[in-house]
Amino acid sequence: MKTRVVLLPLLLIVFAQGADNLTSEMKRLRVHTALLVHSQAVDEFPVWSPDSLYLGVNIQGKWFKLDLSKVHLLEATWHGDRLGAVENDKDLESMTEKKALEWSKTSKHGRTYVTGKSGLRAEFEDSMKDLSTALVLSRGAQRTVVFKSDIESCGAPTFSPNDEYLAYICETNGVLVTDLRSVQ
Repeated sequence: MKTRVVLLPLLLIVFAQGADNLTSEMKRLRVHTALLVHSQAVDEFPVWSPDSLYLGVNIQGKWFKLDLSKVHLLEATWHGDRLGAVENDKDLESMTEKKALEWSKTSKHGRTYVTGKSGLRAEFEDSMKDLSTALVLSRGAQRTVVFKSDIESCGAPTFSPNDEYLAYICETNGVLVTDLRSVQ
């Protein structure tokens, strides 16, 4: 009986660590953003599983999901900023269009901006002058510019159901995710 009492808490700790691996990997690298799907062929808004543990993406008309508990990130540079990038693009698993539709109902998304349950607004501001895009987070009068891209358009922001992450598409790189808790 004592063995079960000891093992159950250990199993819960192991599961909790696996479920929040993306956060752990971002903290390990000291970054707030990660390139999770490297592809110029992303067709639709990213979608989140209802528990925020998977990210779904449509690449050339086919849906795939990424298990965020298995993500391993390497340090990379994007437009002069440090970020994490998935080590292995082969971690994507097929998923059905029906499942993607179900997931899309639990994620708040928009074309250029979206407002989360907490009132946080994520917006992509395009500059025609230098063909760049800036990701701006705002709540009331408080504004934070998370990044500014160079000659790259970004959009399709999607909040995770737990309001902790923002997924979005940058056309020449793929799907990126920002941990909102580390940039506010």
